[in-house]
Amino acid sequence: MAESSRLWVHERAQGLLALVLLGWLLVGAGPLHPATLMIAGVAAFQIAVVTALRNSTSTLLQKLRLASSYVVALALFSAPKWVVPALGLTTRDDLLLSVDLVLFSETPALRMAPYARPWLTELMSACYLSYHLYFHGALAYALLQPLEKARRLFEWMFTALPAGVAGYLLVPAVGPLKALARDFTQPLVGGPITALNDWVVRNGSAVYDVFPSLHVLMTCVLLDHDWREHPLRFKLMLPVAAGLTVSTVYLRYHYAIDLIAGGVWFLAVRLWWNRRELGLSSRFVR
Repeated sequence: MAESSRLWVHERAQGLLALVLLGWLLVGAGPLHPATLMIAGVAAFQIAVVTALRNSTSTLLQKLRLASSYVVALALFSAPKWVVPALGLTTRDDLLLSVDLVLFSETPALRMAPYARPWLTELMSACYLSYHLYFHGALAYALLQPLEKARRLFEWMFTALPAGVAGYLLVPAVGPLKALARDFTQPLVGGPITALNDWVVRNGSAVYDVFPSLHVLMTCVLLDHDWREHPLRFKLMLPVAAGLTVSTVYLRYHYAIDLIAGGVWFLAVRLWWNRRELGLSSRFVR
């Protein structure tokens, strides 16, 4: 339990993002702006929990500490909804679209529009929703495992997630569905799964949550984890992940460059993580 007395790597990543946002908001929006107070509250919550639990030798309390980082992660994910307007940041859909035009001559969401069918929209909506089941389900299952196994997943996921949220703030955008609404001649029509997915997106979106695609980034993180620790789940989720990736474009939520960026973000974080583990191993040997 000696390791529990230190800040875990994902706590540092989350804390760093919260502090950068807080400083940015203090300068750009003022100390009493609701967005500033929200981020200050997130930072205070994390500090309070870590301070109270970091020296505990109780496995249950250390798992509670892990669970608190899930709460912080959800708050940081939703932060762009408040931070972007508070800072008056300009959306960059034009930039993302222009990159798609250079790479593919058309953004794939528009290219796929003529092939939309109700049954296909239902299938794509189910694939898109599978992300939430995978993300939240894997974390819930991890908390039932031994502490060190649970910690490996939480640290890996919640180190990667703040890096993705930083992309939302550096390149805020709303996606093809909103930015290119006039270019889609027909709305997507589906059934109950489509309706459920629309409700989840409307109520759970960070609004400016396009670049990079966290559906790609975090799914890659989960698959990477499962490849090493849950081979059966990896095999089951691999084809689902492929459908999930296609669904982000078919449902008009993402530009193609968002998906590419999600993969690049994953590789960058994975490379950093590998170098970190190598450094830790070297210190242990010495």
